[in-house]
Amino acid sequence: MCGFVGRLILNGENNHKDISRAGKLIYHRGPDEEGTYMDEKISLYFRRLSIIDLKTGHQPMSNDDGMLKIVFNGEIYNYKEIRKELLQKGCIFKTNSDTEVVLRAYEMFGKDVVNKLNGMFAFAIYDKTKHTLFLARDRMGIKPLYYFFNSEQFAFASEIKSLLMLPGITKKPNYQAIGYYLYYMYNPTDSTFFENIYKLMPGWYMVVYADGQVIKNKYWDIYYNYNYTRSEEETIYELRELIKDSVKLQLRADVPVGCHLSGGFDSSTVASIAAAYYPGKIKTFTGRFKEGQFFDESQYAKEVSKVSGTDYLEIVPTAEQFMEYIPKLIWHMDEPAMGPGLFPQAMVCRTAAEHVKVVLGGQGADEVFGGYSRYFLTIEGDSNAQPVPVWKRLQTRLMLVTSNLYRNGFADTARKVLKNVGGGPRNASERWKKYSTALDNQGLFTATLRNKIDGYDLDKGFYQYIEQASTTELFDKILYHDQKTYLPGLLQVEDRTSMAFSLESRVPLLDHRIVEYAATIPPSLKVKGWEPKYIFKQAIKGIIPEMVWQRTDKKGFPTPINAWFKGEVKPFLIQILLDQRTIKRGIFEKSKLQNLIYNSSDNSWNLWAMLNVELWFRIFIDDDQLLKNIALKKGK
Repeated sequence: MCGFVGRLILNGENNHKDISRAGKLIYHRGPDEEGTYMDEKISLYFRRLSIIDLKTGHQPMSNDDGMLKIVFNGEIYNYKEIRKELLQKGCIFKTNSDTEVVLRAYEMFGKDVVNKLNGMFAFAIYDKTKHTLFLARDRMGIKPLYYFFNSEQFAFASEIKSLLMLPGITKKPNYQAIGYYLYYMYNPTDSTFFENIYKLMPGWYMVVYADGQVIKNKYWDIYYNYNYTRSEEETIYELRELIKDSVKLQLRADVPVGCHLSGGFDSSTVASIAAAYYPGKIKTFTGRFKEGQFFDESQYAKEVSKVSGTDYLEIVPTAEQFMEYIPKLIWHMDEPAMGPGLFPQAMVCRTAAEHVKVVLGGQGADEVFGGYSRYFLTIEGDSNAQPVPVWKRLQTRLMLVTSNLYRNGFADTARKVLKNVGGGPRNASERWKKYSTALDNQGLFTATLRNKIDGYDLDKGFYQYIEQASTTELFDKILYHDQKTYLPGLLQVEDRTSMAFSLESRVPLLDHRIVEYAATIPPSLKVKGWEPKYIFKQAIKGIIPEMVWQRTDKKGFPTPINAWFKGEVKPFLIQILLDQRTIKRGIFEKSKLQNLIYNSSDNSWNLWAMLNVELWFRIFIDDDQLLKNIALKKGK
């Protein structure tokens, strides 16, 4: 796990000081080592977090004649198998690193190298002879890759903050991305919060030529090809073996490895399998809150730890830490982040980094196998889908009501239930949009912001993946949407919260083989009887403790920000959101801000999003030195 920044000069002279200054901002991604390569056309800067081949594997790395240079961020889990294949073809290796495997494979296979790789990666290969760049990002978007280009330069980096330090790149807010965030809390397009800075999308590569031509190609996608002849028992067995193999493969490292452990199905599965294969006693890291039973799943995490024999470590994040760390985390994120789970995840990573250098987690199973209630709420009215039994509809709603009661009490729950009674959208796409919209925007935006957002067709960006999915099954269409949009937003959080503390985070359940296999399972089996993650749950039966396997309450690391926003954190919210700078910015209506802060309803997600957006403006656009100093303050 590492970080890099690079700059290809298309016209003009190369100033090497620029790249070093930009690279210093991503020290946290690789405190073990730095490296540079520079000539008249290219500048490459690299920070290394040493995980595999600690003694060699330095970057930027060159091939034998020095005509190819690579900077690589991530891990290739099947690098030993690829290395063996290349050795048989006559390749000679100088290191034991996965970076050299990628470079040698590129020499051998060219652009097709990406199809060989099982891992999380973002890399750039510079061809000194042709003055061209080849850049690629992993299939699921686990590792980030951003870029900027004009007639003068093509610049690329692991984090946007590095690009902002390069000459010719100005900091301007992109209101299309802001609009998406304030509707969905994620951005389904390749744009970012910064004008003219883009992200290379998951499963894509690009080639930049010396004349400034840029060509992008999608090398991987999810194709639905249902296997109706395979039995349920065969599916369960094959899926179980794939999951076990992925976890085993991702334990490869030359440094200590641990696991996130929430006590839910997904992290419990990864931790249980990892504990079985790891040489020695593996450490697991759990977070809980003191604000009530709903915010504490530690009993399940402790059961997994006891049965699997892990070394259990637990933390209790606080409201005081929230106020201390939120500016730091927004700086690390580069863009406003998805839900408030960002904060406890970062605190768990902070603790994990004190004990291990690599951590495995359970991210991705919900989006791949269908674990969210909104999937089933969307599918209910679809005439082409398997009918949803009345009892299942009631069960889904009861689960949502119970969850809300635990968090917010009777009055707020009653208001939400009444708001959603009857009269919902009849069209499936509109239902999906309704249940995907994270925030209540009514009266929230000023006329100034509405005019800016109205210039973009946000619906086009939102619906694009529903329309592109290679299936007629609505359930898999919405899963495809989430895997292409919502999941990369979660993975951005995964990357930044871990790398903020120089920790490598791996996600075995997003091995592309598992994702491809899930696309062969028809929804009638994937969520048989409309039970969330039915087939996944059957595959992990016996792997995790029965006490955990029997759970029916889905939580997803709930954070008590509603209680905090009404209590300890309220003065902090008032200080930021009702400050004259916020009002003059002209994004949110002052009366709406006051109502959200002072009334008794649960407005925590709206307030979270607005806090993120305002602090982002202050740190990145206003260049608020006080906040930047807090964000850059070293120490854990």
